[in-house]
Amino acid sequence: MATGIIRVISVRHLFILLVPLSLLVACGQNGPSSTGTNTAATPTPALDVYGTPIVFPKTAPQRIVSLIPSISEILGALPLQSRIVGVDYDTNYPGTLSSLPKVSDASGVYNVERIVALKPDLVLSYGADTKQYDTQLKQLGLHVVDLAALDVSQTIQEIRLVGRLTFTQTAADALAQDMQRQVDHIRAAVAETAHPSVLLEVDDSSPGKPYVFGGTSFGDELAQDANARNIFHDNTSNGGFPQVTDEAVIKANPQYIILTENAAYGGNVNLVYKRANWGSIDAVKAHRVYHINTDIMQRPGPRLVQGLQCLAQILHPDKFPGALPAYCSASV
Repeated sequence: MATGIIRVISVRHLFILLVPLSLLVACGQNGPSSTGTNTAATPTPALDVYGTPIVFPKTAPQRIVSLIPSISEILGALPLQSRIVGVDYDTNYPGTLSSLPKVSDASGVYNVERIVALKPDLVLSYGADTKQYDTQLKQLGLHVVDLAALDVSQTIQEIRLVGRLTFTQTAADALAQDMQRQVDHIRAAVAETAHPSVLLEVDDSSPGKPYVFGGTSFGDELAQDANARNIFHDNTSNGGFPQVTDEAVIKANPQYIILTENAAYGGNVNLVYKRANWGSIDAVKAHRVYHINTDIMQRPGPRLVQGLQCLAQILHPDKFPGALPAYCSASV
């Protein structure tokens, strides 16, 4: 199935989970000062997912390997395609990266020898999803940075961190600013609306026991930014991605059901209407069951703002003129 710490989830696209969200990255800092004696002015160092200070390269990396699709999307957006020499199996966006050498397979197994053979001067990952490989690669002398798993607003700042690591600060700052402007615009558009209750499903490959976006997850923040109430906001188990029961969903009675997983893991709107005992749920009765492109809802990268746009427009269609953007239903 998917790579990821929670392998039973459709996390071929969702690469966070089980990582303490308290390991925040000091993305906007410039690193410890090397001059002067005023230690009180020394910025807090940026930390990786393991809480270790990140070592920034002294020259621009020329051979970068991405171990996670969301990282690939950040690198592609900066843009750094010409400097990427290897990506994971699931990287498919931007399209120019899909033809690069793959350093993992469909089962989420990474080929350490292949990564070493690519001679990368920077290896990037996210959320401790590749922890065992991080250790091996570091022992072999490679510069590996596994970025902390963060929510939406912090992901925007983490893009700036990637800019520092790759010497593309100007492009990273511009991208971060543009993403923040889009988020602010959407928040303003829905600010005075009602707060519909919503189920944000992550995976239903174990029928009757779906995984969902819970509290502290970036999906929960997307719901808040869209002025909605995530019915599992108070459930922060499993790193913010709890496995719940059909009974819990039925009891919560959401007004909207949003599927974020692909069809192989339960993301089929038509089949939701056939789930046992779900017919009493308000969302089902009102035919308010939707699927949003998995990649823009489950990858914490530049396209999360597209996921927010789709979610906000589905929940508050009167605030957004025109049809849903095509990317809401796209498969890449």
